[in-house]
Amino acid sequence: MRRESKPVTLPQDSLYETLEVSPNASPAVIRAAYRCLVQLCHPDKNPGDASAAERLSRINQAYAVLSDAQARTRYDQQARDRRGKGRTAPVAQPKPDAEPKLRPFVFRNLG
Repeated sequence: MRRESKPVTLPQDSLYETLEVSPNASPAVIRAAYRCLVQLCHPDKNPGDASAAERLSRINQAYAVLSDAQARTRYDQQARDRRGKGRTAPVAQPKPDAEPKLRPFVFRNLG
């Protein structure tokens, strides 16, 4: 049974920013990032923290789109259309004295 193609609803941050991965990330990297972020933001580990539940909801939504190849392609196409055809966003250069951003998860062997 084939699912109908629905437009992807977009949060304020990009889905890649929500999962803290590159737009070029492989499905294995997306899955690993999702699993680690879910453990960090799970309501059982953050009792009484409404922002953790909200973030978990955004993480689940991002993973639902990025884990499905067709939905991810539609999302990427919508992002290109929003930016404008033929134009690319400028690449932000890090400040020379800025501390590197630490990632909240560690890649593990999935195989």
